[in-house]
Amino acid sequence: MARSANIRRRFEEITNTYPIYTCPPQVLEYCWSARNPAEYAEFRRDMELYTPAVNTPNQSEVLDIQQALWDNGLMRGAGNTDVLIAAYAITNDLTILTADHDFEHIQRALGAGRFRQEFVSE
Repeated sequence: MARSANIRRRFEEITNTYPIYTCPPQVLEYCWSARNPAEYAEFRRDMELYTPAVNTPNQSEVLDIQQALWDNGLMRGAGNTDVLIAAYAITNDLTILTADHDFEHIQRALGAGRFRQEFVSE
């Protein structure tokens, strides 16, 4: 599942203590990275091992994140999928483990304490 030793190590540390949650946009993004049908099937099976997030963000919650990016000059700092993933994390009080700097932009735009993410370098 993990693309690098750093990510694999941190993922294993977390899964020994905390459950891993998924959400539809995160699952789609992960599976989209497959290079062929067999790998897609493998990635899809990977995602079925984890718990789907219970709460779904509403339109206003998603747009609030996008608005914060606009208001802080970071509109192009995070794509729509990352905004949706962040909204799921906020709505479900979850921390995102990521190798994607876009979530740092979201965290900066929203201000301290509203959104949690942990960057792990590849």
